[in-house]
This record gives sequence, structure tokens and C-alpha cells, in this order.
Amino acid sequence: MSDAPSVSRPDDALKRCDLHLHTRHSRWRRGRVLRARDSYSDPVAGYERAKAAGMDFVAITDHDSIDGCLALLEARPAAAPEIIIGEEVETRFPDTGQWVHVNVFGLDEASHLEVQRLRPNIYELVGFLRRRGLLHVLNHPFLSYRFQKRPRAYVEEILDLFDHFEAGNSTMPPGHTEAAEAMLAHARSVGLRKTAVAGSDAHHPDDVASSFTLAPGRTAAEWLSSVSRGDCLFSTARIGFPRLLANVYRAVGFYYLELASGRGRAGMTTVNYLAATAFLPAATVLGVPAFLTCLNEVRQRGVLALTRRSLGRMAAAGAPAPVEALD
Repeated sequence: MSDAPSVSRPDDALKRCDLHLHTRHSRWRRGRVLRARDSYSDPVAGYERAKAAGMDFVAITDHDSIDGCLALLEARPAAAPEIIIGEEVETRFPDTGQWVHVNVFGLDEASHLEVQRLRPNIYELVGFLRRRGLLHVLNHPFLSYRFQKRPRAYVEEILDLFDHFEAGNSTMPPGHTEAAEAMLAHARSVGLRKTAVAGSDAHHPDDVASSFTLAPGRTAAEWLSSVSRGDCLFSTARIGFPRLLANVYRAVGFYYLELASGRGRAGMTTVNYLAATAFLPAATVLGVPAFLTCLNEVRQRGVLALTRRSLGRMAAAGAPAPVEALD
């Protein structure tokens, strides 16, 4: 699929939703010592941007949190029929330690707590989500893949575990959608029905709805059911590396603005202040965020290229169908 937004068939009955959206309730787990956030967007701003961009439903998927959804529901109670409660869950393969992100939709507070209890083990998490009938999507399937397993073994394992994959993600580098679609083509070739969806992965309101999923459904519940059945399409457009890098530095700026204004100082300890002091010259003078963002981009492009090559070899060899791991 090209970088420009595209939909394989127009249909006025299809409703739109950006299935991957972050707000200030997403903590940056790898920046814990800084007490930094992965996004500084207000949930209401994200909602308003999504509606202005033509989204019929709005799903917020903060990292391991539904607080952004709850804050939006409190601020906009009349919009409740349009709001889908979701979260992006970080889970791991217990044998390799590889982390992956799974978007879960249609949660309530009780199921959120159970998801958080089970998230250290991907097999336990997915088993629970299947039993509860909660729509769940493997986000950016190759983002954390560093050949912890051979490509064929990894692809077959995630095809066993998941029925829905995020093929469109606006923050991913070139090759992401192509790799995901090659994987889904392999699944079809061995008799598995898998579904591609899309979400922007927006961390700033300007990027909301740059990728989205289309499905029939008059209500949020009907719409989620359509996606669960695989009755959906997706549209995706990359925001590009320069904008991604700009968003990284925008987040750095918001972090220090909040510290200066006092909003971000709640719960800060001496260690956190020392880390924030040390990080300032690292970010502004040494360009550490730019270096790390560039390194990650290069690494991802390499992984995607090698994965696509492996998928091509699998297609040429006519690989046998993987065995379903979970009933």
C-alpha cells in the first residue's frame, strides 16, 4: 500500500476509527527515571482532532492505562456512544523476553486490571482476551523483533497467537506495511484468515487520523464486532521521519515546560531531578534523542528488509500451515 491514504473500495456505510492514539496518560516506560510521558496530548484535544478529521468513533490506547479514556468520558459524557475504551498493553514472550505491544478494545475497569495482571506473559494474556471475546491487535509486529527467533518461527508464532495485525501505522518507516501485508499473504496461502487494521500511533493531535480503519456498524459495539469478524478495510499514510523526530523533541520540550510550571513535579524525587538535569544538555547539546531516533529508524528498516526477504523465501518454498496454538 502506498504512503498516500488509500481505501480499496469506497462505501458510505463504513465508519472510521483511528485505532491507535496516545494522550498524556501514556507513560514513557523506558524513561521512568525522568518521570516522563510518551505523549503530552490532552484526551479532549485528541478526540476533537479525530472528529474534525472525519472519524466516527474515537479509540484512545494509552500505554497500559485506560485513564485517558476515562478522562475523556468525564470531560465529554455526551460523546460516550462514540468513544471506544482501549489500551496498548506491553507484554513479553517468556522464552525470549521479547516485548510486543497489543491494542485491546472494549475494556471496562475490571478487565483492564486483569489485563495488567496477566501482561507479563503473552500466552496468558492472549488466552484471557480470547476467552473474554475482546478485540485485540498485535501492533507494529516487527518493531521489537531483533531475530530473537528465526523469522519463520517468529512469523508462525504470532500468526498462531493473533487474528488481527496493525498493517498501517503512521510512525513506522518505509517497508512496515509491506512486511505486514507479506505476512498476511503468507497466512492466506496456508489457509489462515487474518485481518489487517490501521491506526496512526499519534502522540500529538496533529497526527491523529493519518491512519485509520473502516468497518460497518451503527454503534461502537457493532463496529468492533465487524472488525473482529474481519469485515474491515484500512487507510494509512506515514508522517515521515522528519516529523517523527520533530515530535520527539516536542515531547522533550513539553516535559521541561511541565517541570518549570510545576504540573510535572508531582512525585518527583531527588533522583528524578538529577536525571532531568543531566538529560537537558544530552538532549539539547549532544542530540541524544536525535541519535537514538535515527538509530532506531535504521535498525527497523534493516529488520523489515530482512523479514520481507524471509517471507519471500517462505512463499517460494510453500511453507506448511502453522498449528493453532490456542483454542
